[in-house]
Amino acid sequence: MKLSSTVTALTQFSGSDELCEYMSDLTGGVTMLAFSRGKDAVVAWLKLKRYFKTIIPYYMYLIPPRPMSFEEDSLKYFEDFFGQHIVRLPHPSLYRYFLESVFIDPPMVEVAGEMIKDGTLYPVTYEDNHAEIEQCLGYKDLYQASGVRMADSPMRRISVLKHGSVSHNKKSWLPVYDYVKEDMLRELRSAKVKLPIDYKWFGRTFDGIDYRFMSVLKEKSPKDFEQIKAAFPLVEADIMRMEYRRRHYENK
Repeated sequence: MKLSSTVTALTQFSGSDELCEYMSDLTGGVTMLAFSRGKDAVVAWLKLKRYFKTIIPYYMYLIPPRPMSFEEDSLKYFEDFFGQHIVRLPHPSLYRYFLESVFIDPPMVEVAGEMIKDGTLYPVTYEDNHAEIEQCLGYKDLYQASGVRMADSPMRRISVLKHGSVSHNKKSWLPVYDYVKEDMLRELRSAKVKLPIDYKWFGRTFDGIDYRFMSVLKEKSPKDFEQIKAAFPLVEADIMRMEYRRRHYENK
């Protein structure tokens, strides 16, 4: 009882249904949705459809110049399923990879350095992407929803308890913040929606260029792996390094 009272006090709402009603009234039924293609984002979209007349979903891709084929396949599936376009934008981490010379070859390090000096390569933030969507679509002061849930991890639970389920300063909010596993399964089964192949390959959605993802994509999707190598050629060297370490420690 004490925990429930704390959650209610800090989130300001009795639950996510009340939050969604409040946010729909506040925004005139319009919200952005950070759409990762993952189950939490899918369930968030399903819930938003019950309360909002206009949902603007966007996806941020890590590998230039566009989403990889397996990402694009699932984006098209969700566009067909939900009946609307999903905006594609480069992820802020993509710019960070080049700024920090992550897995790029020596000539590109020099090129990136020159671009940083002349100001053509610079850090891009989530807020920049938010503003770009507003400008392109003719909106102003949009709130952004995401599928973050307290049950995801102890840290996320602490964060929601501390900061609440809506931030008016950051224009962000969490339409399924109080959902647990049973709620997620109920929504997914009821909608009969398919999750992307990422879950079969990685056990989660793709979100990095480290060995966990690169070793799988090299085997499962060579075409996409070639797209990755075109931008980050040293990922293959990292795969070799990690596989050598694994063999070395397994043989000890």
